[in-house]
Amino acid sequence: MTTMNITVTQTNPLPLTLPHAVTNPVIKPVVQGEFLEEIQLTATIHEFLFKVTKDSNVFWVGVAVPFGTTDFSRIQVFFHPTVLQLRPPPQPPLIHAKETDYPTFAGGWSGSLQRYIALQGSQLASVRRVPLLVPFTTMAALGVDPQQNMFSIDPVATLSNITAAIQAAFVPFLPPPTLTDVGVTSFSSGIQAMRKFITAMKPSGLLREVIDFDSPFILTEPAELTPSPGAVSSCYTQRFRQNPPAGYRFLPTNSFSQVPSFPDSDAGTHAHACIGFMMYHTAMITSSIGVSSDAPIPH
Repeated sequence: MTTMNITVTQTNPLPLTLPHAVTNPVIKPVVQGEFLEEIQLTATIHEFLFKVTKDSNVFWVGVAVPFGTTDFSRIQVFFHPTVLQLRPPPQPPLIHAKETDYPTFAGGWSGSLQRYIALQGSQLASVRRVPLLVPFTTMAALGVDPQQNMFSIDPVATLSNITAAIQAAFVPFLPPPTLTDVGVTSFSSGIQAMRKFITAMKPSGLLREVIDFDSPFILTEPAELTPSPGAVSSCYTQRFRQNPPAGYRFLPTNSFSQVPSFPDSDAGTHAHACIGFMMYHTAMITSSIGVSSDAPIPH
């Protein structure tokens, strides 16, 4: 397939691209007793927002780079939940960001979705020195038209152009990095975008790690791991299953009852939010991708 013309432009204001401390609540990785515990975690990151143009198609990807990162050949990718979510009738669909606002990254894209850069990036930065990419994904990108998906065409070239732009922000005199290892994570309905990414990346052999945050909470999704050839798969979920495979990490809903963040009247919805928003730190502790930071693991 002919490689497309790809350009990558950084659009974030300077204060975000400079190193800055971010504090988020996370689930304490050391479990003591039957209830999970919340702690405050602070890490220093750089934040970027790249406009990726492939021929005439515009896509957006956020990037968090842990302070002190020097290796840009290994990356993590995180797919957020779908921006349109169906609800039981007569409730209308919940729309977090509109398709019409995507070309300029306005509305809910910047107002709601962009937060995932710092939210997940700081959790990664506390234990790993590897860039985190957050592809902002429209509903059209989940359809059949490959032109609407950032990675359906030339996925490795797309990632390579992005990592080259990241490295250039720190050491512009070096040649572009060559990708060697890619890990991918999704939260909830973001698994749809992750599956398309896995399919596109399979020929490259670069995928090493696949992490699913509670997609089995969606009852139409199987209580299974998400496979990819050559990758280690895991799933953090509140949905119990008999004879779970290695990597299927069952987290009972009531184990989150003492966690104060992201409260909800429905225990399952509260646990769902806690898994997606607060457990990336735990997942990155055991990741095989990237150089470990010097930060101590909270316990």
